[in-house]
Amino acid sequence: MKVRFHIEVNKGEVSYESYDFFHEELDDLLIPSEHLEKLPDPLLLETLSYYDNDGYEWLAGVVVDETTLAILYEVWIKNGEQIAYELHIE
Repeated sequence: MKVRFHIEVNKGEVSYESYDFFHEELDDLLIPSEHLEKLPDPLLLETLSYYDNDGYEWLAGVVVDETTLAILYEVWIKNGEQIAYELHIE
């Protein structure tokens, strides 16, 4: 968040979870279908969740390669609305 949005976050205030998903289980809000077709199926999605001082919920979703742990895709959602994404593969 510091690099992308210039917001400093205390690590202790961030929750983390990791999930395996098949493409058909994912909503376009999280990963649009045109991006999904470039990602493994199933995929490993790591999520980080944070509530700021104004009560806004921030969610970062990162798809990683299970073998190398390289970042393949990232999505940022604020209060249920996608605000940024980056596809790290072609």
